[in-house]
Amino acid sequence: MINRLKALFYNLPMMGKLLILLILCSLLPLMVISVYSFTSAKNQLLEQTYDNMNHMNQQINNNISSQLDSFHQISGMLYTNATLKAYLTREYNQDIDFVEAYSYINDLFFGLMAANSNVDGITVYVFNNTIPTDGVFVKYLFDTKASPEWVRKLDQSYGNVVYTGITLNDRKERVFSLARIMNFSSLNYPYGVLTISVKEDYLYSMIRQESEGKSIYVVDEKGDILSTRDKNLISGKLSEVLGVAIPMEDAAGRLVMDIQGKRSLVVFNRMDQGWRTVSIVPVNDILRETRRSASRILMMAGLSFLLALILIVFIAKYLTGRIRNLTGQVALIEREDFSGKIEIKGNDEIGQLSHAFNRMTDQLNRLINELYKKEITRRDAELYALQSQINPHFLYNTLSVISSLAIRKGDGEISGIINHLSAFYKTSLNKGMRYITVGNELDITRHYLAIQHMRFRDHFRESYEVDETLFPCRTLKLVLQPFIENAINHAVCEREEPLHIIIRVFCEENRICYEVEDDGAGIEEEKMERLVTGQPEAGYGIYNVNERIQLAYGRDYGVSIRSFLGKGTKVKITIPL
Repeated sequence: MINRLKALFYNLPMMGKLLILLILCSLLPLMVISVYSFTSAKNQLLEQTYDNMNHMNQQINNNISSQLDSFHQISGMLYTNATLKAYLTREYNQDIDFVEAYSYINDLFFGLMAANSNVDGITVYVFNNTIPTDGVFVKYLFDTKASPEWVRKLDQSYGNVVYTGITLNDRKERVFSLARIMNFSSLNYPYGVLTISVKEDYLYSMIRQESEGKSIYVVDEKGDILSTRDKNLISGKLSEVLGVAIPMEDAAGRLVMDIQGKRSLVVFNRMDQGWRTVSIVPVNDILRETRRSASRILMMAGLSFLLALILIVFIAKYLTGRIRNLTGQVALIEREDFSGKIEIKGNDEIGQLSHAFNRMTDQLNRLINELYKKEITRRDAELYALQSQINPHFLYNTLSVISSLAIRKGDGEISGIINHLSAFYKTSLNKGMRYITVGNELDITRHYLAIQHMRFRDHFRESYEVDETLFPCRTLKLVLQPFIENAINHAVCEREEPLHIIIRVFCEENRICYEVEDDGAGIEEEKMERLVTGQPEAGYGIYNVNERIQLAYGRDYGVSIRSFLGKGTKVKITIPL
């Protein structure tokens, strides 16, 4: 799949490539930056909104807790009032007896309500049935119509304050109450239940200003709604109103969840009394301005991309026009027309390429002319070589006549050397061909050494270490003979014991390797330098072999020489297998 996409991209015209690069280099990063910016702004805005809502909830909780504490202080004052206790626990036998009690209770309760305008009512539910009830401040606890259900749930409160849910007062107004058992100085013998009622409107007044753009609920520890903007929801379960249960086990927290089909941010905080303030804001409302900003950014990005697209089309046409001009000149070169020149319109990369192409055209035209002349010269040389092929045949025939005469005269040694010489030239000349087999190269070497033995007798000896599997392989001819000749000429006459020449042929790293090693006196460094560089006084044989190999096979092949004075010389020749 990747290869197919690569092939498709490579085959696109330059205009298509530039448009793809534009999309990858401008539109894609722009989209990534836009998405990253929107996501970062969204997360930052949600975090900031949470901080604001959390701070708002804490402020609401502090205000409500402060007011509840003041109500708690009123209940504490009444709870510890010994005079009130005495009037409520006294046994009344005559109607005139409770006039003084009601006078005290009315003054006390009216005074507290006047000093605390938020208090809607104060009521004591008494166990003493000898005191008559006024239906306002004093009521009987066992009157099921007068006492609400929560009054009968105070048995386990041990005199502590209990907060009730929302109820209706006599005027059908929503109120919540603070209640506690009256058992001051007699824990095991309670004498009544004190309730302090507060209108729900007063509770809502502490959240009204913060309810703009969000839903705020004050709920009790059971999850019942105590106050909110929509009064029809009061006393209902928050989970039923929202259609989903909000896990609020912790003292404070936040959630992002679906509420009534909208993704919403929920923040809740718990008061010391067990109530909670729950604030809910739809995420869309939070991100409305952010989305508008993102839309404006995308619109500007789209206009920028459109402008960039128009510019890139003009630039691409300009560049591809110059490139088409260049490819047109290449087509002329393919038709062997070297007369055209590219007009250079600048010194940018295309201008430099055009300038280099013009120079290449001139050089190519010149080289073709030179090659044409050399080809004519080469053909003349081949013709001359064909005409001169009679000379080797004349040499072979002459050597054959000399060998026959030596045999007639009974001189076998002369006949042998003549035969070796004839075979040497016949194989080395090879009908004018440059390449022979490795086996033939070794035959040339053997014939040459046989001739040298006629001259030097037993002053040297040779041994072979060859891989016969390489015999059919092709090689340049006469690569061994110059080195063997150099070893014999420079080492045989300089020592008394016979010179030992080792000739090796082997394969190494996909190369054919020849080695000629002798145990002669070695070559001095200056002299070896002259041999390698082909200086006239040192001869051209070794230099000639190295140059022929590198011309035929490249600079990775050739001749290397290692020589140590007093120990000998090793020559290594490498050609490709």
